[in-house]
Amino acid sequence: MNAKIPLNAMKKRSSDGGPTEEFGGHRIPVEYLADMLKESLAGGIPDARRVHERSTFNPEAQLIDVHGEHEFKMPDYAAGDVRGPCPGLNTLANHAYLPRNGVASIGQYIQATNKVWGMGVDIATILSIYGAVFGGNIVSLNPSLSMGGYSSSANPQNLLGNVFGLLGEPRGLSGTHNIFEVDGSNTRGDLYDPIGDNNDLNMTYFTRLFDMQKDAEFPNYTLDVMMDFAVKRFFQDISYNPNFVYLPWSGWFVRNAAVIFSGRLFVNCSEEYPDGIFSKEGLKAIYGVTGPDDDMVYVRGSDRIPENYYRRPRDFTFTDGLADLIYHTIIKRPVLFSIGGNVNGVNTFAGLNFADISGGAFNALQLLEGNNALCFVFQFVKEASPNILSSIYATVGPALSQLTEALNVIFFSLDCPAYKDLAVSGTDLFSYFKETYPGAALSKGGM
Repeated sequence: MNAKIPLNAMKKRSSDGGPTEEFGGHRIPVEYLADMLKESLAGGIPDARRVHERSTFNPEAQLIDVHGEHEFKMPDYAAGDVRGPCPGLNTLANHAYLPRNGVASIGQYIQATNKVWGMGVDIATILSIYGAVFGGNIVSLNPSLSMGGYSSSANPQNLLGNVFGLLGEPRGLSGTHNIFEVDGSNTRGDLYDPIGDNNDLNMTYFTRLFDMQKDAEFPNYTLDVMMDFAVKRFFQDISYNPNFVYLPWSGWFVRNAAVIFSGRLFVNCSEEYPDGIFSKEGLKAIYGVTGPDDDMVYVRGSDRIPENYYRRPRDFTFTDGLADLIYHTIIKRPVLFSIGGNVNGVNTFAGLNFADISGGAFNALQLLEGNNALCFVFQFVKEASPNILSSIYATVGPALSQLTEALNVIFFSLDCPAYKDLAVSGTDLFSYFKETYPGAALSKGGM
């Protein structure tokens, strides 16, 4: 977990081809790419254009209670408590906003993430359903999900005996590799990298992130700081993890959404900083790190909410998240839309050529029109889900119907066009990724 990792690739290699980025096998001028998507984004996601007024401060509504019932307590691992790769969820369990054992229902996840971190109910609902489908047991009487690995506390109750039940034990979020738990996290390692710890914080990565603001005159881990580090981790992971893979849903969407949440939800929106600040001490506390800047120590399971911490005054909605995702990746850091993975060891990253999908129905530029990039990702989730669910449930129908219902809401809200089945040279995209990228094959596919 704390082993030293070679970080010589933390710097992006310079290009002598001008200000361009590799984008689906094409080299497209960054400025052109950004300008075109800015226009389409403004039309496709109205909230991206909204100018937010300076936040007003309401101490009674915003102060996060960390006393009494919500006093910090370490997890009791001996009793079966679990914690996972998401510090936001870990803190909620440590402060009893979620059950302290680390296993919660869909409703509990929605309520707690909204109440404490200001995550919009729409985002929380979608993510909770997806998490329960792939990491819990959506066909139980009261679907629950472990925020870490398997927990005996989950105690799933299968409907109709085991006819529609799980083929094995609920995997938890830590067991959803290439679905929810992904490669290239800002602070966690990868399941199939040389260390193999995808659950606990990696101090090498955390220290590198911390150092980005360590000596700043006004230390603040803004979303831009977090996303800039995400680019560094992307390149470092290519050079370190021979099985690195970056798929449309798990790589581009989930991985970067987690980075966005850290920069948008973990901020302290106090009277002094009503629009939020993510200080060095706030970063340490939420990620379970203590000690002076030059001698920091990570204690597993110690993620906590600091004293005098105030949540966002306004919920962070689904459209807020989509706008941030497109702007902070495709527009500002287009390398983070490079779908692909290592194909033959480290430093062998091969990106997907979008023009090859469905017999040329896509190309890189078409994906920049309207909401096409988002629609493409969710279409892939729709098509890949039966393959993944078949390895989890005895009968995929009930679980798939829950997932499809959530997807239909998204397709409608994004006004997505009808798609043909996504394929490359006649091979469905799920199978193509599995056959092309060893990291996808190791997890028996992914999204």
